[in-house]
Amino acid sequence: MSKRVLTVCGLAAAALVLRVMPAWPVVFSGGAVSFQEGDAWFHVRTVHNLLAHFPWRSGFDPYVLFPSGQNIPTGPLWDYLLATAAWVLSFGSPSAGFVDRVAAWMPAILGAFYVFPVYFLARRLFGEAAATFAALWAATLPGGFLWLTHLGLADHHAAEGLFAFLTMALLCAALDADAARRTRLSALAGVALGAFLATRPAGIFVPAILACAAALEPQAAVPVLIAVATGAVVFLPVTGSQWADYAWLALACAGGVAATSVVLTRWARRRGWRRRAAPIGVAVLVAAGLIAAAALRPALIGSLVFEIRRIAGAEPSSRVVSTVQEMRPIYLAGRQAGWVSVVDQLGTVWIPALPMLAWVAWRAMRAKRPALALFAIWSMVMAAGTFLQARMLIYFASVAAILAGAALARVGDLGRPMLRRAVWAVLAAVMLAINLPAAITLMRIDNSPGTDWVQAALWLRANTPEPFADGGVWSRYYPREANGAVPAPSAAWGVAVWWEDGYPVEQIGHRVPMSNGTQAGAEEMARFLTETSGNDAVSWLRAAGARYVAIGPSIPLFAGANASRFPAVLETASRDLRGYFRLLIDKGAGEERRVPVYLPAYYRTMMARLYLAEGAEVKGSGPWLFSADEDDQIQWSGHFESEQQASEYMAAHPFDQFVEGCLDPGASCFDLPAVPGLRHVYSSDPLPISRERTVRAVKIFEVY
Repeated sequence: MSKRVLTVCGLAAAALVLRVMPAWPVVFSGGAVSFQEGDAWFHVRTVHNLLAHFPWRSGFDPYVLFPSGQNIPTGPLWDYLLATAAWVLSFGSPSAGFVDRVAAWMPAILGAFYVFPVYFLARRLFGEAAATFAALWAATLPGGFLWLTHLGLADHHAAEGLFAFLTMALLCAALDADAARRTRLSALAGVALGAFLATRPAGIFVPAILACAAALEPQAAVPVLIAVATGAVVFLPVTGSQWADYAWLALACAGGVAATSVVLTRWARRRGWRRRAAPIGVAVLVAAGLIAAAALRPALIGSLVFEIRRIAGAEPSSRVVSTVQEMRPIYLAGRQAGWVSVVDQLGTVWIPALPMLAWVAWRAMRAKRPALALFAIWSMVMAAGTFLQARMLIYFASVAAILAGAALARVGDLGRPMLRRAVWAVLAAVMLAINLPAAITLMRIDNSPGTDWVQAALWLRANTPEPFADGGVWSRYYPREANGAVPAPSAAWGVAVWWEDGYPVEQIGHRVPMSNGTQAGAEEMARFLTETSGNDAVSWLRAAGARYVAIGPSIPLFAGANASRFPAVLETASRDLRGYFRLLIDKGAGEERRVPVYLPAYYRTMMARLYLAEGAEVKGSGPWLFSADEDDQIQWSGHFESEQQASEYMAAHPFDQFVEGCLDPGASCFDLPAVPGLRHVYSSDPLPISRERTVRAVKIFEVY
C-alpha cells in the first residue's frame, strides 16, 4: 500500500475518532441514544416507520403535527441510507435500539469519509502538499462542519454536503480526463447529483452552479449535460416528494443551459465568432426560457420566488426563519455576533481560505483550465452562501479545507526541501494546536433534549390517553397527502409545545405536538406563550384542541446557566424584547455594572406564569423603580412594597423617566392572578427555581 493511501486513510480514521470518542459519553449515556438535535428525532421516527414497511417509506406522518398530520418534508435518501444499513447489518431483523445506534454512527462515518474526496481533489488542483493539508483541515476542522458530522446528529446534513461535494469533485476530475474517462466520471457526478437532490430536493443551487459553469466555461458544458441527465434518472423515483418540482425545474434549466452552450459553442466555432459570444447567447436564451417558464407555470415560479424571499428575510413569515440559528448569517449564528460567531462556526480555516479563494478566482480566469474554473465558481457561491446563511457551511467547509490547504502549501514552498518540510511541520503543528482543543470541547457539548425532556415525554406516553382511537396509527404506512385528502384520521387532541421540542415529544412520547421542526404552528405557539390574559390563552388552547401544555426551562428569560428561547419566541410573535426586558447601566461606586431588569409584561406572559409559578396566584414582593437617562444609565433606584406605592411615586414625579420591574427572572415581584383552566400535573424536577443552579425542570399542564 502506497504512502499516499496510508496517509489519507490515517487522516480519515483520525477524523472518525475525533467525531466519536469525545461525544461517546454524551450520546450513549444511560443506555439509550441521546440524539443531539430535534431534527435527528424526526429522522429516527421516519426510519423506524420505514423499517416497519421496508422498503416502503411513508410520505405522510399523522403524529408529526396536530390535528391532521403533515407530509414528510425531506428527501427520502437519508432515511433509506440509515434504514438499509440497519437492515443489512442486522440480517433483516433490526431491533429499535440497533436502528438508533446505526443512526447515531452514520453522520460520523460520513464526516470521516469527506477526507477522501477533499484529499484527491486538492491533489488534482494544487499538488500533494496541499492535499495533505486539506485532508488535515477536513479531519480536524472545529465548528459547524464538525458538529453536523459527529456522533448522534442523525440529520441529513452530512449526506447532503457530501453528495454535493462529490458532484463537483467528480466533474472536476471529468474535465481533466480524456474523452473515454470523461463520460464515465460525468455520469458518476450525475449519480452524486441525483443522490444530493434525493436527500435535499430543495437544493436547486447545485444545478444552478453547474448551469453557470456550463455557460461561462464551454468545455464544461458536455460533462454538465451528462451529469444533469444522469442525475435526473437517479432523482426520478423521488418525484412527488415535497420540493421535487423545484428540483425538476432546476435540472431542466441546467440541462437546457448546458445543451444550449454546446450548440452555440460549436456554431460560434464554425462561424469564427469570438470566444465569449456563446456565453452571451446562452444568457439571452436562458432569460427567454425563464420568461416562458413563468408564463407556462406561474404558480411554480411564484412559489419558488416566495420561498427565496422568505429565506432572504423579505416576507412576513421570515421572522420565523430568522429565529433558527442555522438560517441566520454566519456572523449572527454563534454564541456572540461578529467575528466570534464566525470563529465558532468556521474555526480559523477562513483566514487562509478566503485570500486563497481570491487567488484561485484570478488564476481560473487566466489559466483556461475548466476544472479550476468550476472549482472557483463553486467555492465563491458556497462562501457567499455561508456568510448569508450558516446552514450553507456544510457545503463550504470542504472547499475551505482545500483552499486553506493550498494556502499553507504555498507558504511552506520556500525552495530547499529540508526548509520546506520544517515549515510544513510547524504549520501542521500550529493547525492541530488550534483545531483539536476547540474540536474536542465542541464534541463534549450535550445538545440533546436532556433527561428531563425524555422523562416528560415518557410521562405523556404512560399517563395520557392515546390521541387516536385506532392504536395502530403509529406504525402504519401512509402515502403522501394529495389534493387535500388526508390519508389518516385526525388526532383527538394535541400537546402545546414550542416547535424545537415537537419532534422529541412525538418520537419519545408518541404524542402529537402542535408545532414542530418545520416551524409549522410556531407563530400560534409564540402568541400563546406571550399572551398575558389567562382567559384568552386557555380559550385558545381549548379552541385549538390542546389537552396538555409542556414547557421547558429554556422558555423563560433566565440569565446565566440557561440559554433562553424567550427572545426567539417574542420575535416569532412579532413582539419587541424591550417591552419585557431592559439592561440598565449602574455607574455607582466608580465601576460600570449592568443591571438586568425584568418588566411587568415578562411575568404576565403564559410562559412565565406557568413555568415560574405553575399557574398559581402570586403575591409579589413589590417592584423596583429605576430612573434612567436616554443612554439607560441609572440615575436613581428604589424598592417599593407594592405596585400601588410605585404608581403613586411615579405620579408624583411626572417629569422623570422610570423603568419598573424585578431583578429576579425566576420570581415575580408583581401580584399575579391564577391561570384558570390549567392544572399542573407533572414536573421532572421538584426542586424550586433558583439562580444558584441550572434550572432544568420540564413542566406539563392539563387543560380542563
